[in-house]
Amino acid sequence: MRVIELASRVRTDAMRELVDAVDWAQDGVLPGDVVQALEEREATAQTVVDEGLALPHAMIEWDGEFHIVLGRSQAGVEYAAKGDAVRIIVLLVVGNGRAQTHLELLAAVAALLQGHEFRQNLSAAENVDVVRQLLAESAVQLEKPELTAVAIPRQSLMVACHAVQLAESLTAQALLLAMDHGQRIPWEPLNAWPGRLLVITAGSRHDTTHIRPDTHVFDIAHASLSRMDRANLGLLLAAANGLVDHDREVVCITGSQEQPLDSITVTRPAAHFAAVFSEPEGHTTSCIAPAVILRVLSLAIELAAEGREAHPIGAAFVIGDTRQVIRHTQQLVLNPFHGFARRLRNIQDPSLTETVKEFALIDGAFVVEADGSIRSAGTYLTPTCRVKNLAGGLGSRHQAAAAITAETRAIAVTVSQSTGTVTLFQGGHVVLTLERAAFTRW
Repeated sequence: MRVIELASRVRTDAMRELVDAVDWAQDGVLPGDVVQALEEREATAQTVVDEGLALPHAMIEWDGEFHIVLGRSQAGVEYAAKGDAVRIIVLLVVGNGRAQTHLELLAAVAALLQGHEFRQNLSAAENVDVVRQLLAESAVQLEKPELTAVAIPRQSLMVACHAVQLAESLTAQALLLAMDHGQRIPWEPLNAWPGRLLVITAGSRHDTTHIRPDTHVFDIAHASLSRMDRANLGLLLAAANGLVDHDREVVCITGSQEQPLDSITVTRPAAHFAAVFSEPEGHTTSCIAPAVILRVLSLAIELAAEGREAHPIGAAFVIGDTRQVIRHTQQLVLNPFHGFARRLRNIQDPSLTETVKEFALIDGAFVVEADGSIRSAGTYLTPTCRVKNLAGGLGSRHQAAAAITAETRAIAVTVSQSTGTVTLFQGGHVVLTLERAAFTRW
């Protein structure tokens, strides 16, 4: 990653500085073409993804892979017509035909710079050499555990020890540890477990990397979720990455925030979400990328926790089998995504987060294709059947979502405006619910 000091105070000039930091001549690319591609992307949606951070990006006609340039401005760059100045701008340019690389790099850069305090340190650094040093130290911290010795509560050690014994007696396929803020990982008893270990964290930590084989760490920074829902979402991530199958037990360890570990549960992933990834006859969703499902769930959780402009809102997303889905829909407002290239409207793009949240205020659902491309927003679902076995209290949004999945091979994710519960439907049935921690301690 190249690092430069930005002299410009307005977005267009700063963008040109970032582009000029790359030697495009050796790549056979005209800088003007890169700038044009970036401006076309900005016209779709501003790429400010967090306070003081912008991620302008584009795909261009180029046989190469990618270029990343980080620009730091202590004075700040006026990036949008309204809003605070942006001090960290990361330019990402990817060669045409590398859509997955594009999305993966965007997500990685967003994750690296997600900490507000870390971005402030980069902004206040004396010069770009210090910026490079901070970035290098951050990478080292991600690879090494903290050196500070902190006592692990005896209760946590005992719970972990008993969980390992239970997992061994059940011949469990994995041991899952769902950590909350303020908790330490009891590595000593966990080292006695010879099988797969899944560690679910609530944010960036420095004690998750350990010299232990077959250990996998997943970050689920959704503090609004209950502890068991975070564990279930961790299972979903593990299944999406091929780390657990549907039929064998997983032993889960959880604890309350900043308290010792206190609970052991045994679960089978199939009980929660087998329908999402399995292939029942005539009703497969295997063509839907797991990353798309997880991204939609993440957005739904954010909407449930934050609402929009301090007001709770409901939302619905229908994913996959788009050709059949649109036969049961009606567009009553102008589709805000119509006419844009697929690469500019992929729901996995972090810069579209605020756009999706804004359009969630429109009545109707988002229709998302299997690869993550948003086909439409503000779309009314008009399925012909009615699902009769839904739980009481679920309204018309949930009824329509369940019915559309009963008539097609799509899946649907809804956000309840009244409770903030996120529900995933497939085949006309509820296969996963995620509740706000405010409604349940578990």
